[in-house]
Amino acid sequence: MQELRNRLVRMLREAADNIAAGTCEMSEAEAMDIMSVVSHQIMSKEDACEYLNINGKKFDDLVKKGKLPKGKKRKGFKELRYYKDEINSFIK
Repeated sequence: MQELRNRLVRMLREAADNIAAGTCEMSEAEAMDIMSVVSHQIMSKEDACEYLNINGKKFDDLVKKGKLPKGKKRKGFKELRYYKDEINSFIK
């Protein structure tokens, strides 16, 4: 896994350098794909509440009403996790 992470870091740095230099040959669709992956940030419920500037009860009410996404379970963890980009898609 560490080797994969290192390779990914190198690729992202190279892509960022090419974008900054204006030598990137990436289509708009490819750029959007990369942006969607990079913006897929994990948040706890507490982080999500702070991000939205609401309390936990209000957050739960909005989830129940379908105005915010349901949290996702992760094997071996009790706490649900939320994704910033998914929250953003609900509040727009």
